[in-house]
Amino acid sequence: MVAILICVAYFAFFSILFGFIAKKRMKTGEDFFVAKGQLGWFAVMCTFVLAPLGGGHTTSLIEQAGMGVGVLWWSILAGGVFVPVFLYWFGPWFRKLKVDTFPQALGKVFGPKIKIVNTSLAPAGWLGIAMSELLGTSTVIYCLSGGNLPYAPYCILLAGLIMVIYILLAGMLQAALMNIINAVVLIVGSFVAVIYVGNHLDGGYASIQAVYEAAGNTAATNLFSFSPSIVFGVAIPVVVLHVLSVASEHAMYQPMLAAKSDKDIRRGAFVGGLFNTVAAFPWVILGVTALAIPSVVEAIAENSRLSVAELCLQMMPSWMIGVTMVALLCALISTGSGMILAVAHVLTDDIIKPLSGKQHTEKYNIWLGRIVVIVVTVMATFGALQVTNIMAMFFWCFSLSMPIFVNYLIGMCWKINRKAAWINLIATTVVNFWWTFACPAWCPDYFTSPFYPVAVVTIGLGIILNLAMPGETGMLKQIKLQKQAEKAAKAASAG
Repeated sequence: MVAILICVAYFAFFSILFGFIAKKRMKTGEDFFVAKGQLGWFAVMCTFVLAPLGGGHTTSLIEQAGMGVGVLWWSILAGGVFVPVFLYWFGPWFRKLKVDTFPQALGKVFGPKIKIVNTSLAPAGWLGIAMSELLGTSTVIYCLSGGNLPYAPYCILLAGLIMVIYILLAGMLQAALMNIINAVVLIVGSFVAVIYVGNHLDGGYASIQAVYEAAGNTAATNLFSFSPSIVFGVAIPVVVLHVLSVASEHAMYQPMLAAKSDKDIRRGAFVGGLFNTVAAFPWVILGVTALAIPSVVEAIAENSRLSVAELCLQMMPSWMIGVTMVALLCALISTGSGMILAVAHVLTDDIIKPLSGKQHTEKYNIWLGRIVVIVVTVMATFGALQVTNIMAMFFWCFSLSMPIFVNYLIGMCWKINRKAAWINLIATTVVNFWWTFACPAWCPDYFTSPFYPVAVVTIGLGIILNLAMPGETGMLKQIKLQKQAEKAAKAASAG
């Protein structure tokens, strides 16, 4: 009961506080989704860093802790490569296009028809990420119930309810303000949990290392033991998929639109990268520890994502469980709310409003946004009931989105060729579904994920087709030339 009260008190207090602050500033439907131009660099950094940090850096890594601490290369490479690249380049580039959603950005580069494809296809991938956050939140509810509430379906259904309540009051600005507090609590709370467990293990963490050594699995506690499963199953996919796929998720661009300036986006690039990296360490340490304790392994049966929850129940007093679960929720709810807002934003702005063909009041637009958020959360909740492996779902969702961003990147930086983009998207989607549902029997275990064939096809076609076919100048150069022309025209008129 104490643990539940700690979690409820934390989220209720800050959600209500920041919710009312945000509500006073919310004047338009767009304010609900992106809080345009209202965030300074620290809020932008916290909101962006927590956007890709949730289930990918916590629940999925806990679930894969059987591979050892090597799974930490997920967060090391995401934080060290993806976060700085996005905040220095991708985010500011997006703002130059003067659009409100990522599908609109793709449409501005390649035309309205391809925008429709992105609007229809990409949210399916984003919804999958939202499912992972709900599953992670479900593990928290399971832990807070003392393991007495069945994980599926009750914990998952409750997770959906909690997520929608968290979002509805004031949308993006509320979430951004919350994320400043969440970022601090996530780091402090999770490392306190690691210290507590280490101090209450017989023999400390050295005893956990001894267990793995006795089992002949010394690699489990060695970050630099690069087994094929770590290299091909974690490290390579993470670098490529984060840079070329996560960068297509609209949730990543919402903090960019909320930023006061490009300077406020770039300023937190390296601090944000470090934060994104470090945030996963406690959960992997706890996950690897849990799987070395026989009573924990016996209690979780075949659902390894519950290992940290069960470790907490067996080793921690109620107040410490509360602190640990608040820290975990800070990551999960931040990412989950961002993904749900992103899907709802795209569905509202790029499908519902254009189909209605009417101008509505801003009050109507705000309520429309809230209704779509509820619908999206319900879809994600019922989808989450069917998921068996979170990391596999991540890779499939990322593979679905990767060709979209590869073509966008080519169009922004190199050449705009609509025919090449269409061929690329169609071919890679076919390859993705083929490899997912009819993977060839000759395929080695490490390459059964659709990531590898999709990456080869989309990057290969992107280079070959654009070398072979003529096209327009890349969008960034077009924008630069237009600004130079406008500047010259102003100078001429002034003279």
